[in-house]
Amino acid sequence: MRSYIIAIVVALACFGCAFAAVSDGQQADIQAATEAAGLPQVTVLVDGGVIGLSTSAATVDELLGSLGVQLDPLDRTTPALDQPVADGLEVRVTRVACRKVVEEGALPSRTVVLADPEMPAGYTKILAHGTDGLVRRVWRVWEKDGVETSRGVVSEAVLQKATETVVLRGTYGAPTRGGNWRRPLIMTATAYDPGPRSCGKYADGRTATGAKAEKGVVAVDDRVIPMGSRLYIPGYGFAVAADRGSAIKGKRIDLCYATYWEARQFGRKKIKVYLLD
Repeated sequence: MRSYIIAIVVALACFGCAFAAVSDGQQADIQAATEAAGLPQVTVLVDGGVIGLSTSAATVDELLGSLGVQLDPLDRTTPALDQPVADGLEVRVTRVACRKVVEEGALPSRTVVLADPEMPAGYTKILAHGTDGLVRRVWRVWEKDGVETSRGVVSEAVLQKATETVVLRGTYGAPTRGGNWRRPLIMTATAYDPGPRSCGKYADGRTATGAKAEKGVVAVDDRVIPMGSRLYIPGYGFAVAADRGSAIKGKRIDLCYATYWEARQFGRKKIKVYLLD
């Protein structure tokens, strides 16, 4: 019985040797055939992989086609697709993509500092607390092999405007040279109300620009203050230049009040006017 088992083991060992010899022979025949054909050896780098092979393809285009590599319109190859295949050639496929990305982000509030030369240095008063706005941007994003390489803004829309923090600071006795401070215009001011006693019997409650005449609307010479400018006037508050007047020339300004009595009380005086825009 023992002799029988030994014979079987010896027979199996001989069969394995014969199989190995056939396999080695086949591999040798394949290698010999490749060398006889003289096929070039090339390397293809694509989609994060490296492929080394022998090929009968004539061009890079044919080579990639034989590997089933499909190119999108923006994809690039190095060398070009019409480059002839030669031994040792390395072909790199770069996947290029362009997409649009929509993002919403904060529009930061800014701080505007108004210099008051009549108040002592160190005096600070916050006139208005600013709030951030909201902006929607559409970006064009370029990627190579899945990695972002550049982006640029295609369009931008302000969904909510930011408002400024407005601070009044005293500058008396302290130099302000070099600072980003808004200095006031000294102007001669009068006041009016939207009714006929201030604006004549044809008054319709509208300004020269069509805006509603109300507290916070002022008339200016737009050669001095551009129409639409936002202003701050101590003692009056925030205002917008949205009216004109035949008598409002040069450094003159006319402040709108709700009632004729308030306008009369104001009278005529020199005031400081700060441009916020």
